[in-house]
Amino acid sequence: MTPHARIPVPGTYNFRDVGGLPASTGVVRRGVLYRSDGLQRLGEAGRAALAELGVGIVIDLRDDTEAKFMPDDLDGLDVEVLRLPVFEGSGASHGPNVTLEALYERIVTQHAGVVVDAIREISTADGRAVVVHCTAGKDRTGIVTALTLLAVGVDRDDVIADYALTEANLAGEWLEEMVEMVGRFGVPDGPELRVLMGGSPPEALEGVITLVEREHGSAREYLLASGLTLHELAALERLLVEPS
Repeated sequence: MTPHARIPVPGTYNFRDVGGLPASTGVVRRGVLYRSDGLQRLGEAGRAALAELGVGIVIDLRDDTEAKFMPDDLDGLDVEVLRLPVFEGSGASHGPNVTLEALYERIVTQHAGVVVDAIREISTADGRAVVVHCTAGKDRTGIVTALTLLAVGVDRDDVIADYALTEANLAGEWLEEMVEMVGRFGVPDGPELRVLMGGSPPEALEGVITLVEREHGSAREYLLASGLTLHELAALERLLVEPS
């Protein structure tokens, strides 16, 4: 399995292992932290794939409405589920005139505590693989994953490149279905909506990383200022990074 490659877990479109990325003291371990779109359509084959991957923790960043409308299909799996709504609704629910840059700034400025809670949970996994997901696996999941990787010393260019791969995974069937679904609620189709729902332009994540670094100096300092402890940061690095 190459770094960033989509893992074909049945019922998902954007399931990936962040392992294999170089970090400051080694390489991010494979099979420890996964990122994904929604898990509502796993079915028997998808659940079997999660069990085979050793998934023991699922961090769901969606709000209550999304989770009720598209509940994760985890019945029968021995997993701990942590619900941590980052904000109310997916990006599209905020209207087609909202930009990804504005959404990402809102996540890191208004929902830092939830981001920290998710990263704290990752740091305590210890032998259980973790899946972080939302609806698309790119915005809320993208910010939590990016800050996690930056915190353990992954280069920002590699973090941004990992984020940018999402767009190709969501193009086609996933995006068309989601555009059709929100259209039933009166949201008109258009280029802005499609970027909001399925796009992962590098400059969007680069902008919020720059904001974090300008305000706090680094992702690590941002997380510390938002409630993560040095002990938890050290545990996160021990968990995720295979030393050189």
